[in-house]
Amino acid sequence: MHLFVIALLLPGGVFCQQSRKKMAFGVAWRVIGSWRLAGGRNSVSDGDAIAAGSLLQPVPSTHDHSITILLPDGQRILYECFSSRDCQRGFRVPSLFRKPTSTGVDLLTRVNAVSERREAGNLHDDPGIARDEAVAPIGSDNKVEVAGLASALSDGIYSYSIGSPLHAGVQHVRSPLEKHGRSIKLSVPSDGLFDVRIYDRLNTPRIDLLLVALRQPRAARVSKSYQAVEVLLKDWNEDYQGWPIHEFRRAYLRSVMFGIASAAPPQTAIYSLPKSQAADVACEPQFKPDPGVFKNDTEVVLLCDTPGATIRYTVDGSQPLEGATTYGAPIIVKGTALTIKAYASAEGKRDSPVVTGIFRIAD
Repeated sequence: MHLFVIALLLPGGVFCQQSRKKMAFGVAWRVIGSWRLAGGRNSVSDGDAIAAGSLLQPVPSTHDHSITILLPDGQRILYECFSSRDCQRGFRVPSLFRKPTSTGVDLLTRVNAVSERREAGNLHDDPGIARDEAVAPIGSDNKVEVAGLASALSDGIYSYSIGSPLHAGVQHVRSPLEKHGRSIKLSVPSDGLFDVRIYDRLNTPRIDLLLVALRQPRAARVSKSYQAVEVLLKDWNEDYQGWPIHEFRRAYLRSVMFGIASAAPPQTAIYSLPKSQAADVACEPQFKPDPGVFKNDTEVVLLCDTPGATIRYTVDGSQPLEGATTYGAPIIVKGTALTIKAYASAEGKRDSPVVTGIFRIAD
């Protein structure tokens, strides 16, 4: 599969100012309904790479449409539409407002790579049981010590099963486990990646643990990189709540243990940033100032290059519909985060795509 860069110049088009920033890739997540990228033919699936700035278009069907886009600068954006008119507008993925860290780029690239490997397992593990992930060194007694969620278990008698994530559904022998103090010790058959289930005395599963067990010095190297991922995901989720932390941590560990390289750029994304707009479509609204993080309360102005256009917007993360608030004065971002979604309409033209700007006031 090849990576395409597309610039659309439509006959009879009218110039609309566009933000032009360096291409960077995010991940499509929780894709419901059929979605495509402008200029593309293939449907977007869970885990596909999506370029910042791309135009997403729901494909008409009888189903509702929703998709979450996760970007390597920490932005998390939900798009959804429920009627054919609302879906016709399409949705512009935001540009990055800050340079992503190497850890962030590596993480999202690995998540994309794991989603393409059937043997890597389902990215969306069963959420019905408390989940945890850990990297632990193997001791001379072939045991590993794990804290995390296990530290919150009451002292007492438990049992656990251990198996390979490549063979989901296979029954594994239970082993007894005594918990004393703030950690537990588990016997492992070898170096590797393991699915561990911990059960209480009533045989109720308490913890679903994805465990990487390694001998030194590799354990120290993997643990260091994994700790950087944990810190990054914690920061992202504090800034933009709703990040799939467990799924991403598991995808990262799977990619490391399955030897999936992350150096190459993703090959499943199509980048679509038009240089012009069709004459029968209103220009997309612009944010002044650009979205990002600000030290003080900020006024946000919405602009549109189409004469006489009406801009409708929301500030709660929901999609702006026909009855959404009409823009008439600057929007105040005060002491918190605000997600502004807007589109423009004009007489004799089709509505513009929905654009999104996330504004945050620094703590």
